[in-house]
Amino acid sequence: MTSQFAVRPVRTGFTLIELLVVIAIISILASILFPTFSKAREKARAISCMSNEKQLGLAFFQYVQDYDESMPNCTDSGPGAGKLGGWNYFASFPANTAPAGQGFDVSLGGIYPYVKNRQVYVCPDDSEGRLSGNSYAANSCMFGPMAGIEPGKSLAAFDNVSSYMMLCEEASYDPGRNGTDDGYMLYPSNVFSQRHTGGENLTFIDGHAKWYRAEVIISNNFQTGGVGGPCP
Repeated sequence: MTSQFAVRPVRTGFTLIELLVVIAIISILASILFPTFSKAREKARAISCMSNEKQLGLAFFQYVQDYDESMPNCTDSGPGAGKLGGWNYFASFPANTAPAGQGFDVSLGGIYPYVKNRQVYVCPDDSEGRLSGNSYAANSCMFGPMAGIEPGKSLAAFDNVSSYMMLCEEASYDPGRNGTDDGYMLYPSNVFSQRHTGGENLTFIDGHAKWYRAEVIISNNFQTGGVGGPCP
């Protein structure tokens, strides 16, 4: 006996139109979500960078406690290349453009015994720093007159420590691309980095750290402790 109902064939796949609709939906979602993921990733890198700076700042404080309330020394520019005795060490100048392994050797710096971790010296967003071995610079106003190697000042020399910059992200020339060339921030000879969404992280002598745009750093005179003019 023949059935009065016809048997429909079972579909086992998608039509071309259905596939195109799915692809279009995925493309729309990707265009919405990818910028969000990118911003979240950059935020995570900036937070990691700030954590690095705070750890280095803590190392400075530990050094100060062990050395009669005095900051570590600092080497800078061409005359300071290859000289031991600074908070950081660089073999050649500018250290940020030296061949990999010939820029900074942070293990020879004065605060390294309190850190014991090379990765802390490198910002995740600093491509030059990943090659040179260092992303951070100490405020030139914490040291004596520029002479290749400068003695660290006494902690008592700094009045407004909450407005006195200790460490920053120096850019030797290009604020969006360059890293520090010697670990010594001398404004305006050097410029402040803009690698973190148009700004950078600062660590202050009182230990706190915060993100700022370069123009805010300059207008607030953070390099000189909140006062205008040369180093106090």
